[in-house]
Amino acid sequence: MIPRPLARAFRLPSLLLCTAMLWACDRTPELARQHLAQGDVALEAGRYPQALAAYGHARELAPTDPDVQRALMRARVHLIAESAARIAPEAIDDARYEAQLLLDTDKPRAAVYLTALGNILARQGDAEGAKAKFIEALAIDPASPLAHTALGLVLMSRKEDAARAKSEFQLALKVKPADAGALVGLGQIELAEGDIAGAAEHLEAALRIAESFDARLALGRARAKQQKNVDAILHFQRAAELDPKSADAMGSLGQALLGAGKLEDAERALRAAMQMRPVPETGNALGFALVRQKKAAAALDVFRGVLASDATSAPALLGAGIASEDLGEKEQALGSYQKLLALTPSGPDGRLVADLQRQAQSRVTALSAAPAASASASAGPAPAPRPNEKRSP
Repeated sequence: MIPRPLARAFRLPSLLLCTAMLWACDRTPELARQHLAQGDVALEAGRYPQALAAYGHARELAPTDPDVQRALMRARVHLIAESAARIAPEAIDDARYEAQLLLDTDKPRAAVYLTALGNILARQGDAEGAKAKFIEALAIDPASPLAHTALGLVLMSRKEDAARAKSEFQLALKVKPADAGALVGLGQIELAEGDIAGAAEHLEAALRIAESFDARLALGRARAKQQKNVDAILHFQRAAELDPKSADAMGSLGQALLGAGKLEDAERALRAAMQMRPVPETGNALGFALVRQKKAAAALDVFRGVLASDATSAPALLGAGIASEDLGEKEQALGSYQKLLALTPSGPDGRLVADLQRQAQSRVTALSAAPAASASASAGPAPAPRPNEKRSP
């Protein structure tokens, strides 16, 4: 039996060892501290993904360290403040909890956390609530590029607020010229205004900072308007890679391929877009891709589908007429052309309707003259279209 004093002597080193181990466990490892420092630098510079990566490395070394946990929360909330699209629907409650916790405990960054809370509301469809949070954030920090950009993105959803949204993006860029979100938003507004060159400049600048689905889609549309189909195709292809479920990206890709004469590729892309979301614009493009491949029956089915939902669709009426002609159905073709000619060109699509009506009138004239030209001849197939006739809009 060990005497009691000796037993206490054995226990003393053990207690000291345990105390030393606990003290060591409470300390953050030096390498983890280095990761935290690197993350802090990235966070202050606005490089939020890099900050999150650095803090993640710190967590691997010190998974229970409260400083590491708080740093990770800050990075996640900064990312949400930068873009509402980063919030997964299933993570909204966690995102709101973290943003509110930091707002209550980290006052110097209150504008960031209010912007994050606003983006959460925007993600849930509460535009007015989101705007209130962004305005509150700007009251605290009038120079916050995050808040200016977030407010601009909410405002640009309404055409009447486009000018104010543009101003918010410009204010963000004045503080932070490399704000990708503000550059994309400004480019989208300029594209809608018809300033194609300005839009392309800002969208390209955004893509030099970071890859972006919205920037690729908008830049593709700008290039398409400039008749640069090859460039447009490349941007739409990249957009479709970034979001394979986007009907907008796939439909735009199909239309660009159609414009470039790549008919089979266009048909595939347009069919995929129609499966995602059937809309008249995509349906009409698919119909003309089929017409130009001499698939008249399939094209007519597509155009009839469009007309079933919109009987005044000018492109569908012209396409149905052309497909009917190719099938030798003269009366049906004339009927489609006459319906197109009866439309009143007005509104934003007035110019397009007028152009399609000119094409329809040319075809009506040719079809009406055909019987007189062959009155003494036996009945035969419908005459071939003249070489200079357009086959599609």
